[in-house]
Amino acid sequence: MRVVRSMVAGALVAGAASVFGVLGAGSAGAVTVTPLPGGIQVDLNPADTAWVHHNRIGLAVAGLPHPSAASFGHALDSAAQVSASVPGGRVTFTVYGPLHQLNGTMLALQ
Repeated sequence: MRVVRSMVAGALVAGAASVFGVLGAGSAGAVTVTPLPGGIQVDLNPADTAWVHHNRIGLAVAGLPHPSAASFGHALDSAAQVSASVPGGRVTFTVYGPLHQLNGTMLALQ
């Protein structure tokens, strides 16, 4: 059962990465994904931050069956809401760790 959960979590992470890749394909540098030792950093531009907020992507992520999904999704939703309310606001976040014990940071920037 643990192997199945790891495979599902891996598929979810791969799916999220592909969504950010599609977002970035629309305009040069829209979403920047930077590899870090043990993780990644994702920077959303202001337009993508507004899109995440208006489509409530964070709440959708919060419903995924992963131990970190609820806190990450709610943090993403809150950060996108704050950032989308100011001109030029954007969200950046980092994710570290093995798939079954993810952790990281989330920032709402102006």
